[in-house]
Amino acid sequence: MVGIPDYCQTKKDWQNAVDFAVKTNSGKRILYSRLKHLRDDHYMKVLKDASKGKPSEELTDEDYELVDNPAAAKYKIGITDAEINALMEVLA
Repeated sequence: MVGIPDYCQTKKDWQNAVDFAVKTNSGKRILYSRLKHLRDDHYMKVLKDASKGKPSEELTDEDYELVDNPAAAKYKIGITDAEINALMEVLA
């Protein structure tokens, strides 16, 4: 891999992208933002048990709760928040 790919699909892709950004001093801000999104985007809204009998027209935001999404990108890649934070510190 050369440069910063549009999609980083492995830990090594992320590390290579950060190394490239530091070496060439380009794309740091965008890569930092993408890492922040990867770290923070792991929740999904699920209907609360108490609201399951409500008609869909009457549902509001209070009828949902945030739960951890096991299909989030960071879990698929196998990267931890600590590893993401370390990559972000290199870019800062």
